[in-house]
Amino acid sequence: MGNRIGLGIIGKNFGYNVIYKSFIKNSSFKVLGLSCKTKSFNKTNLPKDIKLYYDWKKLILDKKIKAIVIASPPSLHKKIISFALKNNKHIFCEKPFTCSKKEASYICKLIKSKKSLSNIVNYEFVEIDAFRYFRKHILNKVKIDKIDLKWFLDPKQKNNTWKENHSKGGGLMFNYVCHAIYYLEFFFGEIVSTNSKFFFSKGKKIKSLNSLVIFKSGLSARILIKILPKKLKKNSIHQIKITSKKYFYLLNSRAKNLNDRFEVLKINKSLKKKTHRKTKSLFISKGSGSDFRIQPIFKNSKKFSSWILKGKKQEPNFLNGQRVHCIIDKMMHFSKEKKKYTN
Repeated sequence: MGNRIGLGIIGKNFGYNVIYKSFIKNSSFKVLGLSCKTKSFNKTNLPKDIKLYYDWKKLILDKKIKAIVIASPPSLHKKIISFALKNNKHIFCEKPFTCSKKEASYICKLIKSKKSLSNIVNYEFVEIDAFRYFRKHILNKVKIDKIDLKWFLDPKQKNNTWKENHSKGGGLMFNYVCHAIYYLEFFFGEIVSTNSKFFFSKGKKIKSLNSLVIFKSGLSARILIKILPKKLKKNSIHQIKITSKKYFYLLNSRAKNLNDRFEVLKINKSLKKKTHRKTKSLFISKGSGSDFRIQPIFKNSKKFSSWILKGKKQEPNFLNGQRVHCIIDKMMHFSKEKKKYTN
């Protein structure tokens, strides 16, 4: 195995289909084990030298495994992370990193005594090439008048899964809004105030968020994130729109499936009739036909291995994950009281 880092992955669905396929691209790691709770997993999908575990504790206790990836439901994050830290494992954890601000704060207290251990929370959108282009070539060179985030989602999850349950780390806030909070701060800096409205289904699940967030810089952004009714799913979109004096700049994806890539567009807004406005493509993400998440997660894996091998702290880490939880917590708490949250 040489100097490669022995890695174990906990979780068979996202863990195999996305995490495994991302990490095998990183030559600093050697995947040694995969943990899943069911014996129905087809081991023929894995190389023969990867051991299959049906108990995640046994994977963590394997002395050859120095680092783990947690791709289990968030309700297990606190328990798995606590055990992994106790056994001195480096940790790469899927977002949202536990189910609550309270659990995230508990873990962040634990890591204070484990400064030699690396930790990453997998907020991958900021590593998408189009997002990087947008930040470098648009945000740093344009005077911004207005920011709008629109994310309309095609309903895909079954109602009986944890992914639909907010208390278990799922639902609109932990599946989607958490991503938006992290990348908005990546683009525009610290969020200092929010004023949010939530809309609920008959089953009391959050179906839509309409929020105004204000950044430390004084900029503000209007956020509209909602799960579309099935009859409107063709209208799915994931878009950040920047308005300047002369142009609209769009970071845009159709968001119909996991193969859709983001692009950056520039639209001249000086013409009154929308049909006369010219749209210029500034950037198109490379690659198609594969899950768009694999490449940015590979980049996050590079941060993880760099921290392990060189000891230089990277982001997003547990503290970043805790901050996202804090903002979500305040959004929901003060929305119920019909107040806005201010740091």
